[in-house]
Amino acid sequence: MKVQPEQTSLLAHSHIQAYLRTRHQSKLTKNDVTAVLRLSQHLRVFGLLSAVGYVNQSNEQRGEVRERTVPVWESLLGQFMAQTNPNRAELMRQVTQLAQNNSPEYIAQWRRVLTLSKHWNFWARAYAERGD
Repeated sequence: MKVQPEQTSLLAHSHIQAYLRTRHQSKLTKNDVTAVLRLSQHLRVFGLLSAVGYVNQSNEQRGEVRERTVPVWESLLGQFMAQTNPNRAELMRQVTQLAQNNSPEYIAQWRRVLTLSKHWNFWARAYAERGD
């Protein structure tokens, strides 16, 4: 997936808009914004494969953080990987194959999603519910 620098913000905006549509919301909740920010941090520290692995986990913990984080991550990562209706298992398979079979392309994708995540953060804050 090639993204020109001038298109990055528009792409991130469309990803946030698509997430809002799936949730039937016009604004992001505080938890949604926090999830977007956590995704950016996770990508920076652990990588794309780890983030997709987190989404794909069949975790019995079912904690509050996970329940409010996974829908956001699944949507944004799925859209980044060009899956309009992301399937967790397929997303995991796609990224795992990329990491195993074409590590230079995996690293390139990781760099792209890191750049994109900064714009997700911006648009998430722009679409945040205000407590005014």
